[in-house]
Amino acid sequence: MNAISAVSHSLLLQAFGKSSSRRSAATGRRGNGGGSLSPFACLKRATPTELDNLEQDYQLDASSQKMNLATEVFRNEVGKPQFFQAVKKAEIIIACDDFLSSEPLPPLGNPEFLHAATELVLGKSSPAQTQGRVVGIQTKNSIDGLALAAQFLRQKTTRDFCLLARPCNTIYWKIFKAAGFNCQRYQYYSDTKGELNIYGLVADLMTAPDEAVVVLDACAQHPTGLDPSTDEWKLLLHIVKCKKMLPLIHLEAPGLASGDPNQDAWPVRYFADCGIDLLCAQSFVKNFSLYNETVGQLMVVLANSAHLNAVRGQFESMLLDTNAECSSVYASRVVAKILSDDKIRSDWSQTLEEMHRRVFQLRADLSKRLAELKTPGHWQKLVEQSGHYLYSNLSRSQIRQLKDRHIYVPSSGRMNLTSVQSTNLDSLAAGLNDVSQAAKGDVVSDNYFRTDHFNTVHKYYHSA
Repeated sequence: MNAISAVSHSLLLQAFGKSSSRRSAATGRRGNGGGSLSPFACLKRATPTELDNLEQDYQLDASSQKMNLATEVFRNEVGKPQFFQAVKKAEIIIACDDFLSSEPLPPLGNPEFLHAATELVLGKSSPAQTQGRVVGIQTKNSIDGLALAAQFLRQKTTRDFCLLARPCNTIYWKIFKAAGFNCQRYQYYSDTKGELNIYGLVADLMTAPDEAVVVLDACAQHPTGLDPSTDEWKLLLHIVKCKKMLPLIHLEAPGLASGDPNQDAWPVRYFADCGIDLLCAQSFVKNFSLYNETVGQLMVVLANSAHLNAVRGQFESMLLDTNAECSSVYASRVVAKILSDDKIRSDWSQTLEEMHRRVFQLRADLSKRLAELKTPGHWQKLVEQSGHYLYSNLSRSQIRQLKDRHIYVPSSGRMNLTSVQSTNLDSLAAGLNDVSQAAKGDVVSDNYFRTDHFNTVHKYYHSA
């Protein structure tokens, strides 16, 4: 036994010596700039987004006149996120409810929220809802709803062609390309006139492939803030029906565009009442100031109720297969409580109207100041835009010049008007006037060659 112990001890010492040598060599290599044993050594820093860079530059800017117009938050008169008294009331009621269930939500989400969200858009007497032709899915926000719709349509249906506005929210293109769609642009905005290009829009839809998925903004189109008139919406529906297209409508924060959720949701309601298949993704973030507890809804309106169970079952199956989780239970309860309680809903509607009036006044005041300065461009048409964003259609060069004046604007030229205060409205007007006057002599601005505006001159483009 002593001999065996001695041999074992000797082998252990040899193994320990070799291990120590290897550790020393590795330490030496790391000390000399060699490779690391850490599994995270191969990782590189994530590329910051444009908004991240603008926010960082804004924070480092020491000017007292600086303005960050690239934010997504709806702010009040003192620069704080908008406060909703209705949300506070709903939160108190929910917090004091001893009978709230802790059971996990069904795969499609909170039934009370889905019912209230659907009713908000389609109305209480909607034929689609009373006839059982609506499927609702709770999502994190409207963009999450668009992504879910794109994934579902590409995986579960034969639709593989998608039509997107030019210009549109850049995330749309990424969503539908990632889902596997063949994407094509349709004209929406006239750069030369600063208005909706309804002729180009109609021509492009009429010449597009049949049975395409067409993505539309119900109100305050991103980024232009320009919407079709009632008669133009009716014309678009006629084309959609003739071409057997499937409309996917984005309704971001109903109530913020016009101050009236019913008016903002009218295009969706009109399409649904005409008995066609459609999808609608809506958000309840900005119009409830639920930035930390986000919630949205994807709504599928069917022309035939016989398809209801199949569509619902396929959505449930897809969500379970991908382990997808719906958004905040808490936020869904807050929204459901506000929309289902007449008194609290009245408070919510009043706040929306006040927010709309403030934005409208900001837009009118800025347009007036630019008119007084005789600023070149289509600034007199600012009042035709809706929502709390202003579409400037500025070139990249002009946006860089604004940054030199401590005004931070994203490359899309879309500005958050609620980030403007009465104390710096004149500074914004002066900045816009300066960069517009400087570019007055340019024959063609670099904005013409933006990716979003590429190939604007089209054989059907009659409005320019």
